[in-house]
Formats: sequence, C-alpha cells, structure tokens
Amino acid sequence: MAAPPRWRRSKLDRFAAVIFDMDGVLVDGEPLHFEAVNELLARDGLTLTLEQYQPYMGTKSGWTELIRDFGLPRPREHYAPLYHELIMRQYRERSTALPGALAVVCSLRKASMPLALASSSIQPWVEACLANIGLATAFDVIVTGSDVERGKPAPDIYLAAAERLGAAPARCLAIEDAPAGVASAKAAGMTCWAILTPYTRGLALPGADRVFESLTDIDLAALAGVTA
Repeated sequence: MAAPPRWRRSKLDRFAAVIFDMDGVLVDGEPLHFEAVNELLARDGLTLTLEQYQPYMGTKSGWTELIRDFGLPRPREHYAPLYHELIMRQYRERSTALPGALAVVCSLRKASMPLALASSSIQPWVEACLANIGLATAFDVIVTGSDVERGKPAPDIYLAAAERLGAAPARCLAIEDAPAGVASAKAAGMTCWAILTPYTRGLALPGADRVFESLTDIDLAALAGVTA
C-alpha cells in the first residue's frame, strides 16, 4: 500500500491529541434537538424555522435564551425538564453514528492517539448517545456542558479537554461542525477542522482551518499510520 502523502502525515504527526464534538460530528444529533424544541413549542401553537434555530446549535444556550429571544409564553422551569426527557429518549432510541465516525475514532485509538470528546450537551445525554452508537469507552477524556460554566463559543470546554489529556492546546486538533464550536476551538488556540452537515451547510465557519463534506473525507486512519 502506498504511503500517504508526506504533507498529510506530517500534519497529523504534529498533533498530540484529537478532540471531537459530538452532535453533527459523530452523531446526527441536531435534527433530534430541533425536533424536540418544536415538539414542545407546538403545544403553545409556536414553531421555529431552521434558520431561527441555527444560531443555537452547538452552544450551551438553553431555554432562558430562547424565551428571551423569541418571547416564549412559559418559564424555563416548564420547558427544560420536558426537553431533557425528550432528548434522552431521542438519544437512546434514534441516535446513529454519522458516516466515518466509528472508523475514524477506532483507527485513532488503534494508533494510540489520545482522544477526547467536548460536547455542549449535558453529561446524561452524552452518555446515552455514546452508548447507543458504540463509543461509550472510546475516549480518554469526556467534557460536557455539565462540566463548564461558559459554553461554546467560549474556549472553556476545549481548554478543559486539553488539560485533562495533558496536551498543549496548540498541539490539539478539534473536529467541529457549527460556528460556535469552531470559534470555541480556535479561541482555545487549537487547529480546527469542520464537517459540513445539512443543518450547518451554508453557515459561515470563520476560523476553520479546513472544511470537509464528511468524516469519510478525513483519512485520519491512514494519517495515523494504521489501516481502518
């Protein structure tokens, strides 16, 4: 088998760790969140368009912000627990790994690359989702929205992941899909590659070092020197 291009191999060799976002990168989670939000709003005769919802993707923003921004009729205490249960059910029953996700993560583990997950979702959602797609034990470090006070686009979650891995942020590769996530990784001083999804396609991804159509286009297995 031919060796991968030298520029590709040297690119990965300089990374000390790879840190993945979850929704939109490893799992097609954004549709689940979008549907759950609108399921709750429909009970009040309301709905959000995808364009209205997109700025909240990949962030820790919750019902407080949605209530404020859209003048929703009920308090956070009404929406939040119902939403929590809807998302838990969605992750347990409907979450599926995106193309290339399992192969890339497993190949990097085989190559002994330190791996972390940095997701704005809360810890119970992350655990349910990873278990459902077969990646419950795949990561050396998992940092969730439950672990940081400031969510994406603040750099806190990526800095926490790098610290727990014992890796310098400048030597970490973050893989993201949403503008807030890209901004978070770049603010942490990391290289960031972005994956396009139907929910983020067309959005500006300022700061992304590279943009890919899918994880299947990132030959991380070959770059790490192993066969998927």
